[in-house]
Amino acid sequence: MGRSLALTQALLSLATLSAAVPVAIPRGISFKRVASGNSTDSISWGPCPESYPPSVTCATYVVPLDWEHPDSNETIELGMVRIQARDSANRIGNLFMNPGGPGGQATSFLTSLALSPTAIDAQIRDHFDIIGLDPRGVGLSTPVECDTVTLNGRVSYFPKTQTEFEELVSFNKAIAESCRAKTGRLIDFVDTISAIKDHEAVRKALGDEKVTLLGLSYGTQLFSQYAELFPDNLRAVILDGNLQHSQGESSNMLIESSTYEATLKHFFEWCAGTTKDACPLAGQDVQAKFESVLAKATKAPIPAPGCGDGSCRSDQTEEDIRFNVQGYLISTASWPSLGQALIEADAGNATLISRQQPLAIDDAYEDSYLTAGQAIACQDWAHSSTTLADLQAKAMLGATFSPLTKGACQSYRIQTFCIGWPAPLSNPPRRVSYTGDTKILMVQSTFDPSTSYVWGLGLHAEIGEDRSVLLVRNGSGHTSYLQGGETTAVMNAYLLNLTLPEPGTVIQSKP
Repeated sequence: MGRSLALTQALLSLATLSAAVPVAIPRGISFKRVASGNSTDSISWGPCPESYPPSVTCATYVVPLDWEHPDSNETIELGMVRIQARDSANRIGNLFMNPGGPGGQATSFLTSLALSPTAIDAQIRDHFDIIGLDPRGVGLSTPVECDTVTLNGRVSYFPKTQTEFEELVSFNKAIAESCRAKTGRLIDFVDTISAIKDHEAVRKALGDEKVTLLGLSYGTQLFSQYAELFPDNLRAVILDGNLQHSQGESSNMLIESSTYEATLKHFFEWCAGTTKDACPLAGQDVQAKFESVLAKATKAPIPAPGCGDGSCRSDQTEEDIRFNVQGYLISTASWPSLGQALIEADAGNATLISRQQPLAIDDAYEDSYLTAGQAIACQDWAHSSTTLADLQAKAMLGATFSPLTKGACQSYRIQTFCIGWPAPLSNPPRRVSYTGDTKILMVQSTFDPSTSYVWGLGLHAEIGEDRSVLLVRNGSGHTSYLQGGETTAVMNAYLLNLTLPEPGTVIQSKP
């Protein structure tokens, strides 16, 4: 589903038009904050730490831990950043952006956009206060924290024996126990519905004006469910790279793994047919190279010597490779690097592939894509498998319909790493029921390796053709807004003046 650091890195890579720019965010920063979490309070923006660009301001806001008991003394803090509208006289309003995940830091995402003046259209920068609010548990908000050593442990998510299955369950429970010990009761209240109510509280505190929302990947779940709960508070909504939060476990695994595999094959075709300058495997059988890497990793894990600093795993198993290559496909800008990664792995060095899934580094902000990402997913997505037979049946499903990747994808990983998770499934899968008058713009690429075109069509049907328009980009890559080109121009037209494309519009994109 694109719910990993790979998504955030890829989006920031697009945003900066080169490699992702690391943003140094010091720990222990105390931003100006309001006196209480009451929704009638206002939010006061203040200067950010020196490591932030001057165009960004920062704030915090206090909200209840449990929205079912808002008068309780238990509270958490939300952290956010803002890029202020440059043309205040012609300001349209607040534009909330969420980069996905779950666990993706909106604050880091927005800061990286601020560092690249051309990443967002000048008119968007002129007319909107752009807000990056970290969901509860994530980034600058009160974080989910877990024991780093435990979190970085290793286990197979495709167990073949009862012993391996029991090791998986024990591993999951050990992580969960460490998260609860370090995080406290927040671990039970990081579901998306709670995050939506946080966003609504912040919207009110920022002046109670109608809001414009742009959600990428998991952000489409966040903001589609926000639209369901608060339909009258919307000016405009874009859902880009859609999650359909209503499918069953097997369907989600099949849908995501098959779109991953289809995009992988699209990469094989592109790389083989392009020039050496564009892809180092040009003119070769790229699928055969991929299969060769998997075969070698099946015999013995392939070393990753560049991970000796502990930032990533020191070797890669066949299973690791099948999971991690998905991250390379998120942005077509990374496709040449994937070609190089396969060459090096086939020669015995899997460092580039291992770096697609960095390990936790014992930093609450940086690690929240892992810690909060897992905690949120386990409260939002079904994980009913309880036996080895259950997982083996899913493995057969994956191997049958996605023989190259064998079902390895974010959906399957969630279904397995949430086995034994102690927090309740607070926001179980169900259809979105939207009744608002604001027409939603949905955007979906056909070769999205993480959020399938199938989910885009499904969520569009749930919201309704009378309340949404689906814009299709016929091309590759996860989400479209930061790709630039005609699709982005159509999205900006909607953000600025609410102009929607004609239903059935398809925009051609390369590759």
